[in-house]
Amino acid sequence: MRVLHLNAGNEDGGARTYIVNLMKGQELIKTKTSLLTFEEGPVAKMARENGLNVAVMPQKQRFDLSILKPLVAYIENNHVDIVHTHGPRANFIMSLIYKKVKAKWVITVHSDPRIDFSGLKGKVMLNLNLHALKRADLLFYINPNLLSYFESIGINSDKTLEVFNAIDFKDEQPLPKKHSIFSLLEIARLVEVKNHELLLNALSKVKFNYHLTLVGDGPLMDRLRKLSRDLGISDKVEFVGFKENTGDYYEGCDVSILTSKSESLPTVYLESAVYGRPVIATNVGATDKLINQDTGWLVDSENEEQLLIALNDAYLSWKEDNLNQKGLALYQLVRDNYSIDNLANAVNKGYINL
Repeated sequence: MRVLHLNAGNEDGGARTYIVNLMKGQELIKTKTSLLTFEEGPVAKMARENGLNVAVMPQKQRFDLSILKPLVAYIENNHVDIVHTHGPRANFIMSLIYKKVKAKWVITVHSDPRIDFSGLKGKVMLNLNLHALKRADLLFYINPNLLSYFESIGINSDKTLEVFNAIDFKDEQPLPKKHSIFSLLEIARLVEVKNHELLLNALSKVKFNYHLTLVGDGPLMDRLRKLSRDLGISDKVEFVGFKENTGDYYEGCDVSILTSKSESLPTVYLESAVYGRPVIATNVGATDKLINQDTGWLVDSENEEQLLIALNDAYLSWKEDNLNQKGLALYQLVRDNYSIDNLANAVNKGYINL
């Protein structure tokens, strides 16, 4: 079976990691895969660094349709059996040519389409994306909350399949070390849906000492910096921007946090597991499949009171040097169930059914 993964190429978040990990898993189980992007960027770079087969078919702009004929020829000449698209732009391009190729077409829906776009251009992109979702042969989804949404827009459940994020594990079990100051880490783009304000407001009310590192970039950088100053906690909050490699940050924290309003099953939970760090998370998407009282702290979305309780409990666990129990439980859960070969086998079952 020959699989072509198709992506715009400018993704630098969880979807990029998902594509690369899926392809690595498929290589492990002897599925022939390749990646085609529409621009040189972080996706092609990461794939190449992992030894994967990558090609770039540059677009002059987002709606440059001159690539349609070359793309059809590429798919046919390489005898592709499955075209697997990731992201609205790739979905849109494939929706224009899917009747002209022999390959089956599948999509991974990485996040909730309803919150991916804003403004007039966003509304146009949403409609184009939904048009594509309705025409693909199969949809893989990571967020279980999307199933009812798909049905509401006329996509039958027999055309959908739930999958999950995955991660490539180290050979050794982690041995997390307690830090001299209670150290918190949030790795997330600085955008509304990640709800950094909830975390900053809660931390301004705690009575213990801490250090928070925020890894990520985005349009809310200046606003969040100002908020931390206004709350009087700027000396405890460090903004480091986007970082390609985040391993040192996980090793430098005691607990990782994600306070999102909406998620699927974020890669950051899996990354935290690899380093044996427990997680404080809001109960959105498929989060509760990983984060519970054994592996961290699960709080209702936008609930500051619950978040405060979780922060205080995590601090007490840090003080008593008990965090490793939760962190290693998360490591074990993820290692046993969310490996890249498990993901590849789940996705390949969908391919084979087609």
